[in-house]
Amino acid sequence: MALIILFILIGIPAIEIYVFAEVGGIIGGWATVGLTLLTAALGAIMFRSQGTAVLQRAQEQLQREETPLAEIIDGVGLLLAAAFLFLPGFVTDIAGFLLFIPPLRIVLIGMLFQGAARAAHSHVWIVRGRSDKTSSGSRTVIDAEFEDLTDTDDKSDTGADKTDRKLPPR
Repeated sequence: MALIILFILIGIPAIEIYVFAEVGGIIGGWATVGLTLLTAALGAIMFRSQGTAVLQRAQEQLQREETPLAEIIDGVGLLLAAAFLFLPGFVTDIAGFLLFIPPLRIVLIGMLFQGAARAAHSHVWIVRGRSDKTSSGSRTVIDAEFEDLTDTDDKSDTGADKTDRKLPPR
């Protein structure tokens, strides 16, 4: 984890400076600055149009009393894409433009969540159902593994199998 943070803080800016110098040497300094400003403006326009569509889908799902989990994840991807495009640099611009492609955004954000789940030593599956006229709507299934951390030195144990323990009522 420390290496990832070190790469983010030192590696990405170093790569961006190198690419700026190379691009500036090819197309000139002012053209490089103009191109950087243009990508930021395009990012704002794309974020506004795609963000509005995601927001409308989320509002429709909330009106149907469904949880807009996919739209929230999609919105996080759009926010990350816009942030990459606002940062000065061509490498982050490429990453930002890639995140504005909806199928690719879903795959990349899914990989991000899977990496976070691996780092937390857990497993997360998000299954998005599609609503149609015959179903009552979409549903979200979250499957996870768990470990029982209750105290095993229970004095009231009568020798029964510990797997037969009942959970307290809610």
